Amino acid sequence: MKAQQQGFGSLVEDAYFGKLRLPEFQRPWRWSRTKVLRLFDSVRKNYPIGGFLTLESSNKLNLSPRLFEGVQEPGKEAIESYVLDGQQRITAGLALYKGTGRSHYFLDLQALWKLAVDSDLDYDNRDSLKEFANNLDEEDKYIKARPRSTNPANLLDDGLFWTRYLTDSHEFSGAKERYLKHNPDKDKFMERLVGVYFTIGGEPTVPVTVLDSGMPVEAITRVFETLNTSGQRLTPVEIVVAVLFAQQISLRQELDEFHELTDYYRNMESTGELFLQVIALLDEKDSKRATLPKTITSVNYTKFKNNAIDCLERAGKFLSDRLGVGLDVSSALVSYPAILPPLGIALAEIEVRYPNPGPDKALWQEKLERWFVGSVLEQRYRESQPATQKSDTEGLLKWIRKGDESMPTWLDDVRIRSLDRVSPASAIGKLITCMISRRNPIDPLNKEDVGGNGRATAYSQSHHIFPKAFCEEHIGDWSERDSPNLALNVMPLTKETNRRWNKMDPLNQVADVKNAWPAEVLQLYSPFFIDEHCLEILEKPGKVKADFYSFISERGRLVQQYIAEKWGFKPDAEQMEDEEEE
Repeated sequence: MKAQQQGFGSLVEDAYFGKLRLPEFQRPWRWSRTKVLRLFDSVRKNYPIGGFLTLESSNKLNLSPRLFEGVQEPGKEAIESYVLDGQQRITAGLALYKGTGRSHYFLDLQALWKLAVDSDLDYDNRDSLKEFANNLDEEDKYIKARPRSTNPANLLDDGLFWTRYLTDSHEFSGAKERYLKHNPDKDKFMERLVGVYFTIGGEPTVPVTVLDSGMPVEAITRVFETLNTSGQRLTPVEIVVAVLFAQQISLRQELDEFHELTDYYRNMESTGELFLQVIALLDEKDSKRATLPKTITSVNYTKFKNNAIDCLERAGKFLSDRLGVGLDVSSALVSYPAILPPLGIALAEIEVRYPNPGPDKALWQEKLERWFVGSVLEQRYRESQPATQKSDTEGLLKWIRKGDESMPTWLDDVRIRSLDRVSPASAIGKLITCMISRRNPIDPLNKEDVGGNGRATAYSQSHHIFPKAFCEEHIGDWSERDSPNLALNVMPLTKETNRRWNKMDPLNQVADVKNAWPAEVLQLYSPFFIDEHCLEILEKPGKVKADFYSFISERGRLVQQYIAEKWGFKPDAEQMEDEEEE
């Protein structure tokens, strides 16, 4: 066994030409696009990306070598080594350096240019350039993934610079010239920023442990089992813990104490990230998680820690009392955790300006309800989370301090688009559940609370009104492309009722309620956004697929109408983009 140093780029080259291959027992490649983007960001910054474990090939030990994913044909080189630990990183490297795999990756020059303009970047100041480049990470969306295309070079006209061009000086030079023909004003941008800080080559140098081909199989197995583990990325919060500990501040201990002393914060998070983001925002610093080790110091931590917890407590109470989120028990209904810091800071500002109950304070609380609901409808925190967090904090404080002439302009543009395809686990799906919860529903069969407070919400179960088994077995034109797992097909029930109705025809579910409470059926169903028309659909015998979608559409209309009446947002006929589940 020997240890050596090797450039990551050369490992990728060896894999591309077949000198490095995988033993058959290695599992398939599993990395998401996000992880590939993170690897690119680490490689361009020459950050450590971990060690690699290889085994020299031998005629005596045939491990059925196979090529890395995306490598179509083996090169002329014969296999030299098997990769035992490092498959995911090398396969991601092949996608970045060689354009293999199911996705292509691009430096988004338009996004990077805008970030540089917003930062008022000085291209003649090397220190300024370096600081700007090092402060960016994949969360700033300067690098993007796209489904594999036949000619990714054509996307250069749209400002998408293929990462393969960033790995070779000759290819970079040619692509840069083509780009500058149409963008001659960006020569310094390309030469001094992109060309210096966003190109990747053989670096970083990585440690490679090479097992000798003569090593006994049992020894190879032991080393593989010991070293080939899924290590977790060191988080910025863990770095802050270490930095503060060196200054006699035990962040972990203080977080434990805050969890014991609070009613809402204890259920928001266990890591402390939101807490540190509030401290950064209170100190008017960048709240991006990657920069927390730089923005959080012993000085601002000590100054703002109690205020930060108070802000998060206020946000938790506000969302639980007024919007049915139930943060006194669980964070399951929080659409976007990152929305809590700006909301909490805004609530603290209102408390300062209006310490006593009254119409002015109540009006601002209603405005913040509208801001929160609008933020979720607009999916403002789905991307660019840190930038949105900081700008929203500044915008909310300006609004509160200067009045409605400073209201965030985007609020007037919010529309309630179609909710028919929204999944229960998405941000909009959680908002729909909150809308039900704040209407204080009770289980229509046994009349126990299933909403309106954290405990009832947390201990209810999500019931599919058209159960999956019923749809597949009794709706004749139901197909594999249809799914009952939609937010508008879900209602919270007690465990007992959910168990009883789990596979039951909706007709029989309604019959159960009619038998128990014949004069109260509509009253019991109404808080769930189920009206007479919905009940007529549920009670139809011999239901077909069109009945299911009619029920979804009618229930969606009722939710839209409720949100429009409460917060003034107008429904929009445009279909909502499908959300990724959280």
